[in-house]
Amino acid sequence: MHEVSVMSNLLEIVTATADREGAGTIDVIHLRIGEMAGINFDSLEFAFEILSKGTKAEGGRLEYERVALMGRCSACSSEFHPEDLVFRCPECGSGGVEISAGREMEVDYILLDEEGS
Repeated sequence: MHEVSVMSNLLEIVTATADREGAGTIDVIHLRIGEMAGINFDSLEFAFEILSKGTKAEGGRLEYERVALMGRCSACSSEFHPEDLVFRCPECGSGGVEISAGREMEVDYILLDEEGS
C-alpha cells in the first residue's frame, strides 16, 4: 500500500507550505489524480485519516479530482480517451500515441486557516 508513503510525503509538503504562510490549520487539501496514477482512493483517504492526526491537517478534508486518461496521436494530433487501454488513434489508426493526461498526482490547492483562528 504505497498510498501511506504518498500521503506521508504529501502531508510534509502541505505542512511546510502552511508553516511558511503562517497558517494555523490546513482545512482542505485538493488533489488532481490521474486515472493511471496507480492510486487507490480509499487507501489514500484512510492514510490521510491516520497520518493527519497531530498535524495541522487533523480535522481537515482531503478532496480530489479524478483526471481522465487522454492520449494524443503523433500522426494527426487527435486527442482521445483510450478505451480499454487501447493506445491506437480512433481517427487515423496510428499507434503513435502519447499520454497527454491521466498520470498526474498533484496538489491543486490547499485552504489554510489563519494562525490562532
